Amino acid sequence: MSAPHGSAVLSLAMKHVPGRRERKKLEAMRHIQRTALDLFDAQGYQQVTIERIAAEADVSPSSVYRYFGTKEQLVLYDEYDPMLFEAFERELVDQDVMTALQNALSSSLRDLIREEQEVIRRRMRYTMEEPAVRAEMLRQTDEMEVALRDILARHTRWESADLEVQVVTAAVVAAFVRALSYWHDTGYRESLDEVIDRTFARLKNGLSLAADPEPDPN
Repeated sequence: MSAPHGSAVLSLAMKHVPGRRERKKLEAMRHIQRTALDLFDAQGYQQVTIERIAAEADVSPSSVYRYFGTKEQLVLYDEYDPMLFEAFERELVDQDVMTALQNALSSSLRDLIREEQEVIRRRMRYTMEEPAVRAEMLRQTDEMEVALRDILARHTRWESADLEVQVVTAAVVAAFVRALSYWHDTGYRESLDEVIDRTFARLKNGLSLAADPEPDPN
């Protein structure tokens, strides 16, 4: 999930330059996550323990728990999530909800998605196929809805508890999760940003369907 105003995410990134400690933490988390994915691929998700991941990554188990909390979060963690929420909030200052969401996924973030697409695919496979990971992902979507409602309430005259706000945020989050499922179920034949574009185009144009679908471009 296109980038007016000089790219909201890019300007956000320029404002926030991580310090040395934060950079070291991010590097450690990337290393641990990729090590975990390598072990899951080689041995199976169920067979790999936190202790095994820690040993392979040359860190202590307590470090893995401190950074990620749970085994499921080793798959689900995405360092770019805070960027998306902050960019969405910035875009809402002068854009409607759907446009703000699309703009939040700016060209700079799309470049990051393309660069990380292979890792995202690996993570997505475990998210969709491992029951414990999928259950945690669905639990986190509830938290995402709450966060989006709070952001909307800060930038509109709506209250976060209003039915209309709940319907909009539930639709957006459900559509995004369904887009990820579609991407996985179709064997990643389209790029992730293309799937996201189609998803938001449908949301913006309404939920009615034409009498006949357009031919599959692939």
